[in-house]
Amino acid sequence: MRKILALLIVLSLQLFASQYNSIILELEAKLFPKMILLSEDLDKNTTSLNIYIIAKEIDIHTAEQFKKLIESNYPDKISGKKVQVSVKKFKHFKDLPNAIIVLRHSEEQLSKIALWANNNKVLSLAYDPSYMQYGILASIYIGRTTKPYLNKTAIQKYGFVFNPYLLKLSKFK
Repeated sequence: MRKILALLIVLSLQLFASQYNSIILELEAKLFPKMILLSEDLDKNTTSLNIYIIAKEIDIHTAEQFKKLIESNYPDKISGKKVQVSVKKFKHFKDLPNAIIVLRHSEEQLSKIALWANNNKVLSLAYDPSYMQYGILASIYIGRTTKPYLNKTAIQKYGFVFNPYLLKLSKFK
């Protein structure tokens, strides 16, 4: 009986453990900073690209890996901007980043994060394209083809502007 109980505990922990695909993380670590640079809302005079990875406690390890992947892809600069990545838990930040990358959160938390980001004109990107239904602005679909996804409703409602090249490449949700 104790063995069965121990097995059930181990299995339940596995169910709640982080489920991230390392290949998707690698591709997003290369593409998200480039997508951010294609936002016309980004201050062209700034010398840094400040990105927050928003993660819950259970995903902090994955967020740290994601941070290292971004930093290893852009160790110096991208388009003349130093890439600065921080891992954070969500709160209403005083210092606004240029963009946030959102890992797994509840539907309610995703809505709050997206609303805060949109109201503060902070570009929000999601690991999972399905998070866009909560107001997140962008994600990347990785399948037979790799395509940026943009949230047309949120972009129009909050007045975000993107480079026509990104708009041409993207699929709108």
